[in-house]
Amino acid sequence: MFSNILIAVDGSESASKAFHRSVYLAEKCNSKLDLVHVVQCEVGGDSANTFDMIEELKDKAMKMLEEYRAEAAKNNVPIQIVIMQGDPAKVIIELAKAKSYDLIIMGTRGRSSFKELLIGSVSQKVMHHASCLVMVVR
Repeated sequence: MFSNILIAVDGSESASKAFHRSVYLAEKCNSKLDLVHVVQCEVGGDSANTFDMIEELKDKAMKMLEEYRAEAAKNNVPIQIVIMQGDPAKVIIELAKAKSYDLIIMGTRGRSSFKELLIGSVSQKVMHHASCLVMVVR
């Protein structure tokens, strides 16, 4: 059914739930899983402080992704991990298209409808622009 699945995580509770659902689905469908975290750095400039901050965020992301990988390994589900930098929605959409994923699984932060109208959400953007199916978990 789904042979190639992308899981996008951001450290939130809903992302953790999405991860657990994806591991369950991978077990049932014998799917290949790739886990991505997108480091979003809105600080401008090319200063050493900015570079250090981005590296620190990437290090924290790697620790989180390694914990997820270890958890999936307990269920005999291998996971490839990817850390990218940029606008999360844009990166997820482009990655899914480039790698021909069958499904994207991600969490939602549960913002109110009014806030989503004003600022948008990553899950909303991905749902509307992805070239494959998207499962959003609360």
